[in-house]
Parts: sequence; C-alpha cells; structure tokens
Amino acid sequence: MFAVRLIVLLLLTAYSYGMGTEPGELNAFGKTVAGSFFLLAPALYFLPSYEAWRQDHVNLTPIVLINTFLGWTLIGWVVSLVWSQKRSEPVEVAVVTPQRQTKTCPYCAEEILLAAKKCKHCGSEVAAA
Repeated sequence: MFAVRLIVLLLLTAYSYGMGTEPGELNAFGKTVAGSFFLLAPALYFLPSYEAWRQDHVNLTPIVLINTFLGWTLIGWVVSLVWSQKRSEPVEVAVVTPQRQTKTCPYCAEEILLAAKKCKHCGSEVAAA
C-alpha cells in the first residue's frame, strides 16, 4: 500500500502543478486542481513521517525531524523515506530464571528445597545438606 500512496501522491502533485502552469485562464475545475497543489505537495513532503507513524516505528522522532528539517533536499527526503520503511530487528533478551536448589527426599522421592529439614510431602525428617 505504501507504493500506491507514493505513486498516487506523486501523480496528483505533478498534475496539479502542471495544471497551475497552464497559460491562459483556467475554469473552476482547473483552479480547484491547481489549488490542490498546496494540499498535495505538503502531503507528499511528509509522507515518510506519516509512514513511520502508521507503522509505529521505534525511531519515529528522528525520522520526523530529518523529514522536517532535511526533507527539502532530495537526499534527506529519501533517507527518511527509506528509514521509515526499514523494519526494526527484534532484540533478543536473555531471561535469567533463578534455579531453585532442590534435592530428592530419600523416603518419598519428591523434590524438596535443599535447606528443608522436614519433607513437606511425607513429613519425615531429612538431613540438611
């Protein structure tokens, strides 16, 4: 859908700009199309910011800042556009789970804590380790 939005905005902006540069008097439709340039050009300019916002990009603020302040250069606009389309790679987080130190009860063979003096399952006295 991104490509469709980009192409439609490019074509409509170019058409409205071209309509505004026609020599001679424009009819009402021509004036409307030519006036739509002032809505379509900013929409095209801020397309990278919109795409980053729409995808909940993790780097939304830097993309918007680059698009706003450097977007007037073609390089700044393309950088923000490419960055807005780049998927963020998932970060693997190592989860540390503390291991419970257990031992097996010699009478009932159930797992009990290492510090236990009495088995909670069978009630027999167990030597502390």
